[in-house]
Amino acid sequence: MTWEAVGFFALTAAIFLAGFNSGNNLLYLIAAVMLGGAIVSIIAGRINLAHLDVCRQVPSYLFAGHPFSITVEIANRKRFLDSFGVEVEGINEAHEPVFFLSIGRRSVRLYDTRTAVPKRGLQTLPPLTLRSQFPWGIFTFSKKAADSREVIVYPHIRDVREMTSGSGFLRDEYPRHAKGAGSGLYGVREYRHGEDSANINWKLSAKLDRLIVRETEREEERRVCIVLDNLLQDNSERAVELFEKAVSTVASLVWHFCRSGYWVKLLTHTVVVGYDQGLDHMHRMLIALALIQSVTADPEKHSLEREALDGATCISVRCDGEVHITGQRNGVAARKFSQRIEAEDA
Repeated sequence: MTWEAVGFFALTAAIFLAGFNSGNNLLYLIAAVMLGGAIVSIIAGRINLAHLDVCRQVPSYLFAGHPFSITVEIANRKRFLDSFGVEVEGINEAHEPVFFLSIGRRSVRLYDTRTAVPKRGLQTLPPLTLRSQFPWGIFTFSKKAADSREVIVYPHIRDVREMTSGSGFLRDEYPRHAKGAGSGLYGVREYRHGEDSANINWKLSAKLDRLIVRETEREEERRVCIVLDNLLQDNSERAVELFEKAVSTVASLVWHFCRSGYWVKLLTHTVVVGYDQGLDHMHRMLIALALIQSVTADPEKHSLEREALDGATCISVRCDGEVHITGQRNGVAARKFSQRIEAEDA
C-alpha cells in the first residue's frame, strides 16, 4: 500500500467520523463515494495488468563486463481493453523501470536497451516485474513475469594482440615445407606414367614441350596449447582477483587464436579440451572457462607445462599473474617470452 493510499483511507475515515458525529448525510455520501472509488480502482488495476505477457531477448552468448543489447517485448492479450501506465522493472543492472503509457489491445510493444553482467559463470537474470498505479494512483499493482532465466556468461575479453606479438614467434610458428595435399605450390617436375592427369600444368607443359606436373605443399596446422594453472595457493582477495584476471587472459587468448584459424587446446588442472578449431570449439572452451573454479591442491600432482610439450606453442597463464609463452620444436623449448598480468588491468 502506498502513502497515497494511506492518506486516502485516512481522509475517508475522517469524513465518515465527521458525518457520524454531525449526522450530516452528505458526509456519509462523500465517504461512500470515496470507498466506491477505491473498490473501482482495485478492480480496474487488476484488469489493467491481466493478460499482459513480457519477455526479453538476449544474445546467444554474453561476456562479463561487456554491454549487450536486450529487447523487452510486452504483449497485451486482452481482446477489448487497452492497458495504461505500465512499468517494467528488472531489465537492467541500474534497475531503472521502463514506462509504457499505453499498450493497445492485441498489440505488442518493444523496448531496446543495453546492460552488462559484471561476473562470469552461471548467472541468473532477475525476473521482470510489471507495475501499475492505474487508474487513480492510489494503489500499486504488480505482477511477476515468468522470465527468470539462467545464462552462461563468458569471461571478460580483452585485446591480447600486443602480448602474442611480443613473443616474436607466434606469427610464423616454425613453418615446415613438405609435399602433400594442400593448396600451396611445392614445386614442379616431369610427368610420370600412370599419374593423375589433373595435376598436369598444361600451360607450362606447352612451353617446355613436355608434360610437367604441379606438386602441392602440405598445409601446416598452426597449433597452440593454452594452459591455465588454476592451482590457487591462498584465498585472499588479491589472489582471487589475479585468478579472475588469469581466466580473462586465457579466454582472450582462446578468442584470438580460434578466430585466427589456429588449432587450440585448453589445459587446466580440472578441465581439458583437446585440439580442434572453429567457432564451435571456441565456445566449448569459453563455456569451460566461464564455469571453471580454482583448486587448492592437484590430486594427480602433474605438471601442466610438461603435458603441453607436444610440439605446439605453449602459452601458460598462472594464478599469480605470470604469462609464459614457449615455442616448441620436438619437445624442446626454442624461444621464451614472459610478462605479468596486473590486477588493476581492465
